Amino acid sequence: MPVPQPAPRAPRGRVRPSAALGFLLVHAAALLAFAVGVSWEGVLLCAGSYYLRMFAITAGFHRYFAHRTYRLSRVPQLLLAFLGQTAAQKGVLWWAAHHRHHHRYSDQEEDVHSPVQKGFWWSHMGWILADEWAETDLHRVKDLARYPELVWLDRNQFLAPMLYGLLSWVLFGWTGLFWGFFLSTVLLWHGTFAINSVMHVFGKRVFETKDTSRNSFLMALVTMGEGWHNNHHHHPGTAAQGFLWWQADPSWWLLVGGEKLGLVRDLRRVPEPVRAVARARGSWHFSRRPFEKAREAFDSALASWTDRAETLSERWGRARDAARASAGNALADLEAARARTAAQLERQRADYSAALAAFAEASRRRRQRAAALAEIRIEQLRAEIERTARSLVETLERLVAAAEPASPLGSPA
Repeated sequence: MPVPQPAPRAPRGRVRPSAALGFLLVHAAALLAFAVGVSWEGVLLCAGSYYLRMFAITAGFHRYFAHRTYRLSRVPQLLLAFLGQTAAQKGVLWWAAHHRHHHRYSDQEEDVHSPVQKGFWWSHMGWILADEWAETDLHRVKDLARYPELVWLDRNQFLAPMLYGLLSWVLFGWTGLFWGFFLSTVLLWHGTFAINSVMHVFGKRVFETKDTSRNSFLMALVTMGEGWHNNHHHHPGTAAQGFLWWQADPSWWLLVGGEKLGLVRDLRRVPEPVRAVARARGSWHFSRRPFEKAREAFDSALASWTDRAETLSERWGRARDAARASAGNALADLEAARARTAAQLERQRADYSAALAAFAEASRRRRQRAAALAEIRIEQLRAEIERTARSLVETLERLVAAAEPASPLGSPA
């Protein structure tokens, strides 16, 4: 059966950091369930909490609030909305408004979560964290916005999951909090998100629709009937998504039970002509050629990985150019620093040479001065000695002369 050809990728929104942080923290808390310890109590709490809230999402948010395929009185309507919001998938009106928008533009550029238009992971979980889709468009859910209790509940979207988590902890301790709330919530997220991503890429197409929706028995078991996604996009006006007896749809079975109890009214069933087409095409053995299906899946995955590779290549090129520019600037700075250091060393060497020359000249002058002073002093000492010697000679001569006896007058010769 022909499948709509992928269109060029539509622009994505911008993920809000606060939403992404909260999303990651809940995943981290889910991993702590294994630190608390694996037990049958924890596994049963996780499974029970998962399927209880999955019913509120599939039968409530999806088939009731988004598509209005049956009727409830006001109190059960509010209880179903509250239980659905414990799944922490934002408000009931937000959920219904965006799902109606998805059906109006399924796999077109305006689609909020099309893997064909915006890629697999964006359709799986990126879009729900984006700024562009953060607000509730009440114009798309005017039939629901007339109930003030639903509007209030939608505006206080965190109240229900917080109360549910607190109740899980009060009743079952840490096992209830981490297994019954955090881990089951994360599994519930990805089970629901997989309908937007996986069920537009993998599976079997029974009906020719304008989108790429598919059917999967396994996903129907995981999501209480939502895996019959191609059925649903072919005829979204019915409360049943499994059109044949063997197409497991637990949410539909429970709704039929609620109808018998008088809780559910005007439950819309699958028209017989639609069921006849499904019966003719949807047997266990009906399928397109395996190689064609594998090729489509491979082409889709290859296109996604090609886009990612191109993006990574561009980022690598920018990072490489930036690194080269940074390295060039660093080398230039290093060369300038080397030149400055060399000039500074040269100036210091010249200063030291000048200081040494000045010191040598001063020493030479001091030696010359000292030698001159020494010669003068020697001359002075020599002159002093000569004067002293002459004085001594003169003194001796006088003494000698005084010692000689005088000759008596008239003595004979």
